[in-house]
Amino acid sequence: MLTSKLLDFASTWGAEWVMWLLIAMSTLGLTVFIDRVVLYWRSRERYAELRASFAETLARGEVDGLVRAVEGDTLVRNVLRSGLRLAARGEREPGRLEQVMLAQLAEERARYEARLSVLTSIGNTAPLVGLLGTVIGIVAAFYALGKMGTIAAQASNLVMSAIGEALVSTGFSIAVAVPAVVAFNALRTHVSTRLKMAETLMRDLLAGAPGLRHGAPGEG
Repeated sequence: MLTSKLLDFASTWGAEWVMWLLIAMSTLGLTVFIDRVVLYWRSRERYAELRASFAETLARGEVDGLVRAVEGDTLVRNVLRSGLRLAARGEREPGRLEQVMLAQLAEERARYEARLSVLTSIGNTAPLVGLLGTVIGIVAAFYALGKMGTIAAQASNLVMSAIGEALVSTGFSIAVAVPAVVAFNALRTHVSTRLKMAETLMRDLLAGAPGLRHGAPGEG
């Protein structure tokens, strides 16, 4: 009874609804990709410039100057600023500064990696959805062939058409999955690079923390 209903469903609807599902998944993946690219572009680091300015000011031991050097809403700057704010209140213990910055680093990582799992999910499931469309199309083709008889030329045309539709869904699913996987890897690599930048400057700050002071050298 249930099998018969499923066969009727496959024969009536075919694999077209699978194509629409794949289009929806592709649209969702593109939306996530654009959202992340916009965030990364708006919060680009200009790392070489930042590191040069940071190193110069750190060598002078100026807390206030370091705080000014890391102004802006980026992953690296937000992490460093969290430690410098604590240092500006008189804290010089590297262990405490490190814990504050590691907590901020985890928060920034979650912010920058948000919704990237959608891309992995699409990359992993799109081929399976396409395979489902293929199976449905082939089942519908042979079910129709069985109902119409093997000697009817029309039945043969119907089978070929249904199988072609099924194979199209498989090909389209791959076309959806590959860009999603590539986009995920590219965005994840970008975030990893920023995390390494933050860790590098964190270590510089921790090494110079004991010599930090307010104002210009000779003051305080």
